[in-house]
Amino acid sequence: MMSSPRRIIFVPYIHAFGGVERLILALSRFLHEHGLPHTVACFSETIDFAAYADWPMPVQELTTRRNPISEGMALNRYMRAAHAEGSLPPLLFDLKGAFYAGMFPALPYHLHLTDPPSLLPSELSKFAFSSRQNWPRNLKESRPALVKMIKGEISHRLNRRGTLNALSVFAMTHSIAAELCKLYSLEANIVRPGVKLPPSLPKRSLHAGGKVRLLSVCRLEPNKRLDWILDALAGLESSASPLSKKIDWILDVVGGGSQREELQHLAVQLGIAERVVFHGRISDAEVEEVFAGASLFLMPAVQGYGLPALEALARGVAVVLHKESGVSEILEKNPWVEIIEDGTDDLASSIDIMVDRICSHELEKCPIPEFPTEADWARNICAQCKWI
Repeated sequence: MMSSPRRIIFVPYIHAFGGVERLILALSRFLHEHGLPHTVACFSETIDFAAYADWPMPVQELTTRRNPISEGMALNRYMRAAHAEGSLPPLLFDLKGAFYAGMFPALPYHLHLTDPPSLLPSELSKFAFSSRQNWPRNLKESRPALVKMIKGEISHRLNRRGTLNALSVFAMTHSIAAELCKLYSLEANIVRPGVKLPPSLPKRSLHAGGKVRLLSVCRLEPNKRLDWILDALAGLESSASPLSKKIDWILDVVGGGSQREELQHLAVQLGIAERVVFHGRISDAEVEEVFAGASLFLMPAVQGYGLPALEALARGVAVVLHKESGVSEILEKNPWVEIIEDGTDDLASSIDIMVDRICSHELEKCPIPEFPTEADWARNICAQCKWI
């Protein structure tokens, strides 16, 4: 009996466990459950990624010098060797994957673009001459240096080449697909990620014991806008009708990062430190315990997609999120979700609205919105890659 060919999932770097790593883990789980051999390949990983799986998940580092040309050559050699062994066309993740694939004539591959250039703070291609019409207003006004624009143009052309040469390109939302179409003149396949559903979701009150627990689970970094949450809650407390007079509330902040001390200090400055609990990094089991007591999940950051919002809903927790997070496309017009468009005032208003719904038990009479599962997404990706 012939063995099944290997499936390769490539992502350039694995230095934190975030959205991309969640997707790769979901793919690996699906492939393992279906007895399909696969390998996760990268240039560097520093988080012991294999330990996140409770099944054998091979992770291979392509050892090479840390510069674009060496890395591009290493990926090209690896793909050619894998093809010679009979592996199926690999799935490359992210714009960096497209960049490296665009450097050298490569064998067939698929491409998953998790975030478009506009959501990548350090992406050089945003400074390209040829994409000047797509520059954000602040970039047009500041006008980057000539050297940066030249590097940006090279990066943009390699990204474009790597994207257009792919057998198929996957995007998570219509907004990401629209940006890719504008930049690279291609029609991406929209495959929306989902979440792994908990084994069971016991019915519970979101307002148990007269207390409402608000929750944020993310890295404590500036782009996550934890300061918005603190400012919004402080604003509600200082209003004519303080939030704490309406309900006894607590904010649980789960996650570590460079902003932890700054945010703790801000909570003290705003006079709400007694109502904010910084848990730091905790185990998955402890995260589930925090979710079990949560009433409202807050996600004001702009996310390429926003899986944490779906994870909250899957656990019966209401959500406030930003309109520019991709997952908002499938969560609009549902009482379990409030979508904000502006800053802290909008966030404060949405928190107040959701607290009223929670306290009135309105949500308990409404179905949680439907959304894709992790297995749905993995099956769809594997089918379109012709891996199954």
